[in-house]
Amino acid sequence: MSIQPDEIKLYGSAVMPDDDSTTNIGGAVDLTKKVEFTDISPSGTVEAVSSNSGDTQTLTIYGRNPAGEIVSEAHALNGTTVVSFSTTFERILRATLSAAAAGTVTISESGGGDDLIAMEPGITEVRRPFYNASTPSSGTREYYEKVFFRNESSEGLTLTNAVIKETSDPSGKIDFALESTLDGNDTNGSGNNRQVAPSGYTFDSNDKNVANSQNHTANASQGVWLRLTLGSGDAAMKTTYTLSEEGTST
Repeated sequence: MSIQPDEIKLYGSAVMPDDDSTTNIGGAVDLTKKVEFTDISPSGTVEAVSSNSGDTQTLTIYGRNPAGEIVSEAHALNGTTVVSFSTTFERILRATLSAAAAGTVTISESGGGDDLIAMEPGITEVRRPFYNASTPSSGTREYYEKVFFRNESSEGLTLTNAVIKETSDPSGKIDFALESTLDGNDTNGSGNNRQVAPSGYTFDSNDKNVANSQNHTANASQGVWLRLTLGSGDAAMKTTYTLSEEGTST
């Protein structure tokens, strides 16, 4: 057997801010928080459904409308019956459940369109990094956020020769750095908001070796710090950023 691509999961960290007031960014991996979904395109409404008939939790979806404003809408799930949302989203930034669901909650484009977000049992939040980041009036501004690659091999296998790679950054605005140990819990410091860099890290877009001598053991998580750099002249953009983990398993 070998590790399957879907067994390398991307999770959030304990503190992923929605604003510039929250402090002590980063921390340990948060296995209820996932960083992964497909953008809605073109702008439109969404619908949600669970695979379990007993799920009636409140689902709240946050995003930007076509005017660029942050908007949200909340509805109680109705088990395996589709629930429709009326807000038109240009992009989805975050989705939260009031409690963990027994089934998988799927958010899709309305009318049977593409699936956008899957919230598996145990997941209560799916989000993209750098929620509501904005350009400065002059000069540049940097934002920092932390995510984790986790090896969830069902066979308990180690991914050897493991490397984290930037595979796509159309905007050229993001680079990254890795924690020096697996299952790290570094923050950017008490009292520091997301515009303050974590101490001791060098950010660039080069391939980086996973900690533990590139041996990513099963059920261990590699912390990845992201840095977004915005300039005063930058226009609003809808873009993507893709990191991947590669290695060897048998």
